[in-house]
Amino acid sequence: MLKNGQRGEGRVGFIVALVIVMVGLFVGIKVIPVRINAYQLDDTLREEARFASVNRNSDEEIKIRILEHAHILNIPLEAKNVTIERIRKEVIVTARFVQPIDLKVTTYNFRFEGVQRAPVF
Repeated sequence: MLKNGQRGEGRVGFIVALVIVMVGLFVGIKVIPVRINAYQLDDTLREEARFASVNRNSDEEIKIRILEHAHILNIPLEAKNVTIERIRKEVIVTARFVQPIDLKVTTYNFRFEGVQRAPVF
């Protein structure tokens, strides 16, 4: 038996939950690929730092490879935001970028700063 005022409350709760799930899926579809690409770029930075001393590559060659990989991943990385430092017995590779993500209601600026260090042998 239904009590007064309870009719339809289940439907409203279901619709609210459905809207929340759909918004979560939409945000996930927009943000997750950008984060995955950023992690892949970070792996590239680690790899370039590790092999910088072994392969005897110039800083410019390393920077070009990093920028090419960022371009493949659709990451808005500029040459001025990639640095390669060789100090003492260490190579430090750094990359920074901001990628705007349109969420229809607002724009989320995903900020990335990858720093990878590797010893020089």
